[in-house]
Amino acid sequence: MSKELGLLTPIEKELRFNVWRKEKGISRFLLDLDDTICGTRKVFRDCMSMAYDFLEINVPVISRDNWQKLIEETNNRLFEQFAVNPKRWDMVVEELAKLHKLPTDVQETTKQIFSQIYLTPPEMLEDAEEGLGFLVKVGVPIGIVTHAGSEWTWRKYNWLDLKRFVSWDDIYIVDENKHKTSESWREAVKYFGLKPEESAVIGDSPRSDINPACQIGVRQCFLIEDPKQWSVHNEPVNENVRKISNLSQIVDVIYEAN
Repeated sequence: MSKELGLLTPIEKELRFNVWRKEKGISRFLLDLDDTICGTRKVFRDCMSMAYDFLEINVPVISRDNWQKLIEETNNRLFEQFAVNPKRWDMVVEELAKLHKLPTDVQETTKQIFSQIYLTPPEMLEDAEEGLGFLVKVGVPIGIVTHAGSEWTWRKYNWLDLKRFVSWDDIYIVDENKHKTSESWREAVKYFGLKPEESAVIGDSPRSDINPACQIGVRQCFLIEDPKQWSVHNEPVNENVRKISNLSQIVDVIYEAN
């Protein structure tokens, strides 16, 4: 944060932000949900770690490190085919069961471990509430564009009390059986009655959020960087994409860019 920005009062920051968005013609901010607002990556990795531990104990002919490698490689490959459908995890287990002759009870317990991903409340990311609260306070409409199924999204909406910031009707759900692409973002923008240039997009995935949004003509994109990003989502991004570490930094980078 620049010294000058640090001296601004909250009201001055709000006024400057609104001047910026009006100059850019932005009518709504569209945000990804998972690992942009809430930390689902941690939930995934915690459950995956439990699965490695369980399999190491019950199928000790394969080490924990090798179980991790096998599961990650299989999951990444099936992700390309089945996207984020939760049934993908059953397919991971069934595929590994055939290759390594896993007993039926071990298969079922491993599937149950993975199913906890969708039953575990994620936590709000650091400063996400502050960033969302700022957008609401300055009067910028918010929309969420998520790649998760409606049932799981509804759980997270309630767990996180997201109604404080966005109505359920302002959540656009991309088909969980398909990948989040430029066409997904085009349809999302259309759902909110916008043109791409009237939208600003915030997301953590270069592959699923930032690059597709840029491809359809969104000019204001913000990438929440995380060194722990899934490898399947990492891609280079346009040099005009602003990089932040959490949602509360939006106002800082906008001001410093002017």
